[in-house]
Amino acid sequence: MKKYLGLLIFVVWWGSLGWAAEADLGGLWKNTAMGIGQSAIIVSQEGADLHVAGYGVWAGGGAGVWHGKGKIEGARVKLPLNYTKLPKPGFDPKVELDLEISADAKTLSGTWKNSLDRKGPVKFVKVLAQAAPKVATPAEVPAAEGPATETDKKEESATP
Repeated sequence: MKKYLGLLIFVVWWGSLGWAAEADLGGLWKNTAMGIGQSAIIVSQEGADLHVAGYGVWAGGGAGVWHGKGKIEGARVKLPLNYTKLPKPGFDPKVELDLEISADAKTLSGTWKNSLDRKGPVKFVKVLAQAAPKVATPAEVPAAEGPATETDKKEESATP
């Protein structure tokens, strides 16, 4: 019996390593840390590689802007960040996040640590995508999506 229980625990543990790497982390995440308002990151994901850009407003300071590249490692995300706009004088521009991916991949929680050895808790919650916008006329369709009709295609090809 103990042999089967040990095998079951191993299978569950081994399987948990795979789901995190398969997790879809791409999208908008809200930072729920105290003392930081309007804080969010946008995550772009290619396999286990992550690219992020973020923005937040600090209490007693101002707006901060950052970016970074990280990697999913098992059920965790290691994410070094570089601030390109500091929210306060003396703010350390180098920060690393060590985050755990929740089982449903809707929460990233863990710690931040800067190069001055200061650290604290952090938690991001995935923002659900809104419904696609409704358009009343073809003119409202964003031009970046390309021509909407055959007439548009002809007009576009005739334009020098």
